Amino acid sequence: MKYSILTSISFVLFMGCSSTPQPERPHAVLQKTANPTYPIHAVRNRIEGYVQMSFDISEHGEPVNIHVLNSVPEHIFDKAAIKALSNWKYAPKVENGVAVMQKDLQVQLDFKLG
Repeated sequence: MKYSILTSISFVLFMGCSSTPQPERPHAVLQKTANPTYPIHAVRNRIEGYVQMSFDISEHGEPVNIHVLNSVPEHIFDKAAIKALSNWKYAPKVENGVAVMQKDLQVQLDFKLG
């Protein structure tokens, strides 16, 4: 049996507001994504779901400190979602000409079978 696997990725990034002038790049800019690998067990059992994660973006544009906040169903897609997010790449946030860590971002990866 052949399955068409589609994953959609929803981005939910929370950033603060300020009345000061905008820095050179007020937040990290996503440059590259990596699609998660759909777990074979989930494909065979026609399981769909999502994983919500929090993470920071390093000065080098790499997602770090990745934590699962919520997943439905629990634990089915966590490893695939973490692995995919860890392979994403950002142009880092820049303040006063210096790349800085950006903290407390959130993203949701949805796992859907087509």
